[in-house]
Amino acid sequence: MVDVIITKLKRFNANDVGDIQAMVKRNLVGHEALISRFKSAVDSFSIDARAEELPLQVRNLHTVERDMLGVAESKIELPDWLDR
Repeated sequence: MVDVIITKLKRFNANDVGDIQAMVKRNLVGHEALISRFKSAVDSFSIDARAEELPLQVRNLHTVERDMLGVAESKIELPDWLDR
């Protein structure tokens, strides 16, 4: 489920948000697993064309953390060269 959520953070339209909310409500995703996988994705994406999408995905992740999981936003390190 974590990989599905990571994928949905890119588009994050109303359907994606609803799907993520449903997964969270059913306790199908843990915060630690989500953050661990997201940080791995950041490491992979930061070396290719997907890097430009990372700031938006971090904002969407923070929305999931804050509004759906009820936890504090995690600090996510992005590459220094990335224009935020």
